[in-house]
Amino acid sequence: MTSLDARAIVDRMFAVEMAFLTSNEKDIRQLAKAFADDVVVREPASLPYGGDWRGLDGIARLFDRMNDVWSNMDLKELHVTGAPDRIHLSCTLTMVARSTGKSITQPFCEFLHFRDGRLAEGIPFYYDTKELLDIMA
Repeated sequence: MTSLDARAIVDRMFAVEMAFLTSNEKDIRQLAKAFADDVVVREPASLPYGGDWRGLDGIARLFDRMNDVWSNMDLKELHVTGAPDRIHLSCTLTMVARSTGKSITQPFCEFLHFRDGRLAEGIPFYYDTKELLDIMA
């Protein structure tokens, strides 16, 4: 079990994600610092990166696919609640679509299940996926 609190666990997960995204080599072993080997992230099926993304290689592919779709993703007013193994986060999410350059801001939340301080399952909830798709077209 980890001794970190919920906010520290989420902050570490985001730091590992950003380090991976900004690295040149994209070594998936970097992700093991914050993501379980059998991690699954369940994105809404209607999005271009929808579906269940499994394992460290799946998470790496998800990050690459999201990077293909969005040129920028920014979280504001991040709230993190829960125990170190079951975390809920909510925020205001701003994203810019690469295909159109259009920006969108909307509420966002995610249910996160951690095991030993590493993400085991993530379930994101976007406020309006149709609106996301509309700014991509």
